[in-house]
Amino acid sequence: MTEAITLADDPDLAHLIDLLDMLRGPEATSLWGEGDHSIGKKFASRLRPILSGQGRAHDVDYLAVYVLKYLGKDNPHVTEEQITKGLRGVNGLPAAGHAWVEDATRTAWTLVTRYSLPHWRGHRGTPGQDWLAAP
Repeated sequence: MTEAITLADDPDLAHLIDLLDMLRGPEATSLWGEGDHSIGKKFASRLRPILSGQGRAHDVDYLAVYVLKYLGKDNPHVTEEQITKGLRGVNGLPAAGHAWVEDATRTAWTLVTRYSLPHWRGHRGTPGQDWLAAP
């Protein structure tokens, strides 16, 4: 996919952006870290093109992978407790943090499989091709 992907094109992408908007912004260094190699910088590098209407499949894929890697359940980078504290308007309600992580992870995985699967499949262009040839 070489065309730009906008939020209007992909409701799952729009939903993931809505979820990220529930968290404190990049100024919250207690959540995103500081410096040139912060998690916030990684997210910004993919969010900017997407939000400006210039995002490509690799930007969406990387953003979704970042959610899985840095904000997913049991990751070592940003804990569920930090996410709970970083959620706007829920006053540290643990169930909200848990629900956010579950929803964000599920949505991110949907996007990763949508935009990465052709690369993972490699030379096999037909879905399930290996199973057709199986004994």
